[in-house]
Amino acid sequence: MSDEYLKNPDFSNLGANDRTRLNRMLRGGATRRDMLGFMGAAGASALFAGSVVGSATRAYAEAPKRGGRLILADDASGPEDTVDPILSTSSIDYVRLRQFYGSLTRLNANLQVDPELAVEFMPNADATVWTFKLREGVEFHDGQTMTADDVIYSMNRHMGANTLSKAAALVADVDRWEKVGPYEVRAHMKSPNADLPIILGTFHFKIIKDGTSDFTTAVGTGPFRAVEFQPGIRSVGRRFENYWGNGPYLDEIETIGIADADSRLNALIAGDVDAIVEVPPKSMNMLEANGGINLWTVKTASYANIAARMDVADTGNQDLILAMKHLMDRERIVKGVLKGQGTLGNDQPIGSAYADHCADLPQRTLDPEKAKYHFERSGIGSTPIPIAAAELTAGAVEQVLILQREAAKIGMNIEVQKVSTDGYYGSVWLKAPIFVGFWNMRPTANAMLSLAYASSAKWNESKFVNEQFDQTLYAVRAVTDTQQRSQMYCDLQTMVQEDAGTVIGAHKNAVDAVRSYVRGMTYVPLNSFGGAEAAEFLWRDDV
Repeated sequence: MSDEYLKNPDFSNLGANDRTRLNRMLRGGATRRDMLGFMGAAGASALFAGSVVGSATRAYAEAPKRGGRLILADDASGPEDTVDPILSTSSIDYVRLRQFYGSLTRLNANLQVDPELAVEFMPNADATVWTFKLREGVEFHDGQTMTADDVIYSMNRHMGANTLSKAAALVADVDRWEKVGPYEVRAHMKSPNADLPIILGTFHFKIIKDGTSDFTTAVGTGPFRAVEFQPGIRSVGRRFENYWGNGPYLDEIETIGIADADSRLNALIAGDVDAIVEVPPKSMNMLEANGGINLWTVKTASYANIAARMDVADTGNQDLILAMKHLMDRERIVKGVLKGQGTLGNDQPIGSAYADHCADLPQRTLDPEKAKYHFERSGIGSTPIPIAAAELTAGAVEQVLILQREAAKIGMNIEVQKVSTDGYYGSVWLKAPIFVGFWNMRPTANAMLSLAYASSAKWNESKFVNEQFDQTLYAVRAVTDTQQRSQMYCDLQTMVQEDAGTVIGAHKNAVDAVRSYVRGMTYVPLNSFGGAEAAEFLWRDDV
C-alpha cells in the first residue's frame, strides 16, 4: 500500500518496504503494540516510532468496514473493452485492470514508486541492469502461485517488432528479461534508464499467468476475482479471499459504462450507481450543494486535444495546423468550459503538473492575425474541414465548437462531426483525418512523450515523425545533470508545440463524484477514480 493512502503521518525516514508493511498493518487494524514492535525491528527509535504510530493511528481512527457492493460508472465503453493489459486503451480498461491484476510496482499520489508484487527493485551502478525480487506466496485467482516465469512472460509480451502492446514504446530500451531464480528477475537495458520502476507501475504492465492467451475473462493476482466481463456492458469483480494484501473491503464491485455525461450524473443522483467519472463542470456547484454526494477532485495534466493526421495530404498541411493552433481560445476553455478546474494548454502534453514541464516555452494565445496568415498560406480556401468529436471528457466537443466559431471569422470552414463515445476508440480515434482525443497524465514526461509522439508509438495520433525528437527522447533517459536534462525536455516540448499535428487547449483536473457513504478514495493523478487505483481501498460506511 502506498503513502498517499495515509492522510498526515510522515514515513519518509522509513524504507519503501517498511512503509508498505506499516500501511498494511494500519489498514488491517493492527494494535499499537504490534506496530511499535514492527518499527523497532525496522530500526526506528522509540521516540520516532511512537510519534509515527500515534499520528498514523489518529489518521486511521475511522477504520474501513468490510462488506457491501459498489457500482462505478465510467464513460467511454464499447465492444473494444478488454482485460488484456497490453491492449488496453481507455479509462474503463485501466480501472478493470487494477481490480483484477497486480503490477511489480505501484505509483502513489506524488508519482513516486512503491513496491507491490516486487518487494525490492535495485539498479546496478549505471541503471543498465535492474533486479526485481518478487513477493513470495502470491496467488492467481485460480490458485496457482505467481513466480518469475509469469513475470518474464508478462514483460516479454511488450517486446519485439511484432508486439501488439500499446505501451511498447515505454520499454523499448529494455534489451531482455532474465529469470535469476524462482522469485527474482532482471531487466537488461540497451541504455541507462532510471525510470524503469516507475514505468512498470503504469497501466499496461500487469502480471498475467505464463502462457495466457485467452482474455474472455481475467485471471490475475488482484484484489477482485472476475466473475463477469461483457465488453461494452459491464464487469463484476468479487473479493479474492486469498489476496496477498489486507484489502479489498468490498464484497463485490461492478464497473459499467454510461457514455452520456448527463445520464451518468442522473444515475448518481438517483442512487443507481455509487460513483461516476467526469462530472460535467456545469454541474459541480449543484453537486457540492447536495448533501448526499461528494466531489472527488485530483489535480492532473490530463488533456483533451484535436489531432490532425500528418500522413494524410490535406490534414497534414502544416499551415492549416498552425492556423488551428493560433485560433484556440485557451482562456475560454479553462474559465468557461472547465469552470477553473484546469490550466492553460500550450500545444504540447507536458503541463505544469509534470516535474519536467518547460516553463520557458512561450504561451500560445488566441491570435486571429497569425491564424489568418497561415490559413491563407495553406491554400485550403472554403473547402470543408471535418473534425470528428465525441465527449470523451469535459470540453472535448466544446473545444472544437470554440475553434469552429473562431475559424469562421477568418473564412475557415470547420465541420463538427459529433459522434458517440461508444466504440469511439475502435472506429474513429487514429482513423479519421482530424479527430479529438483524450489523454490521462503519465508518471513522467518521458513516458507521456514516448507514448504519444515517438515515431514508432502506436498511439502517435498525428503521425508526427521527427528524427531529432526521437534521438533526444531516447538520450535524455540517461541524463542525470539537472540543467542538461531540463534543456533537453524544453527542446522536446518545443518540437511538439511547433511541428506536431496536435492542438492542446487546456489541461484538466480529474473531477469525479461519489455517494457520501463511499470512503477510501485514492488521489493518483493518472486517471479517473483516483488514478484507477481506488478499487482495493474503497469501502462503504453504511454497511
